Amino acid sequence: MKQALYFGVLSVLLAGCSQFKTNKQTAPIPINLESHVQALDENAQAEDVPTPTPKIVTSNSRTMLLGKWYGIRKTNNGGQKEWLTERSADGTYRVDFRFTAKNGDVRTQSEVGFWGVSGGTYFRIFRGWITIEGMKPADPTKADHYDAYAIQSLNDTYFSYKHVNREHVYTVKKMPADFRLPLNVKSESDEPLTFSF
Repeated sequence: MKQALYFGVLSVLLAGCSQFKTNKQTAPIPINLESHVQALDENAQAEDVPTPTPKIVTSNSRTMLLGKWYGIRKTNNGGQKEWLTERSADGTYRVDFRFTAKNGDVRTQSEVGFWGVSGGTYFRIFRGWITIEGMKPADPTKADHYDAYAIQSLNDTYFSYKHVNREHVYTVKKMPADFRLPLNVKSESDEPLTFSF
């Protein structure tokens, strides 16, 4: 069913693209393209059809995501996890984590990598950890170091995104440029956002 739907959509797209090579007048795009595509496979089950993502202009969402964003959530063992992600215009990010155990013990960790947005998808490529000694590179062959998220909602104050595989939903709040997460002495809190590898 999915394969038939995929080939139907692909055929429509290829037919449309092939018309750009000629100077012939093209037929107008159907007004209700979504129902046209669904008609290609009337037997599709509701759970097989992906939830449509609202149309998001990549350049706008990318600009909105720059700067610092703070999140906090409870952990399964009774503690809490806090994180502060700072995204730069050059496509790099730094995220500082602060884990507080149920007994009050605190540990912190800082990571860096690349980030981007394409349509309704936000993605991150984890490249390594920040330590006092410098950057400790991550293994680029590990699939877990590449994450994609469906953007649920985004405005100047809040950003909600859902991990494509794990389906966890995260909501973070935009913070002022001088906001910092308290980190312990084993972490470098003022490493530059840019890095080389």
